[in-house]
Amino acid sequence: MSWERFKNLFARNWKEKLLALVLAILFWFMIKGQAGRSNMPYGWGTERSVRPTSRF
Repeated sequence: MSWERFKNLFARNWKEKLLALVLAILFWFMIKGQAGRSNMPYGWGTERSVRPTSRF
């Protein structure tokens, strides 16, 4: 592969590639922040309790 083709690979559509990189970093920070707040996935924590059902 020549240097011109290699350079053209990165130069073509650079705006879209930069936007994809920024979005990937933002999603990574969102997932990292959510994982740091919760020990258990999907809201299954100690604050939830099962209420007994009453039968008539």
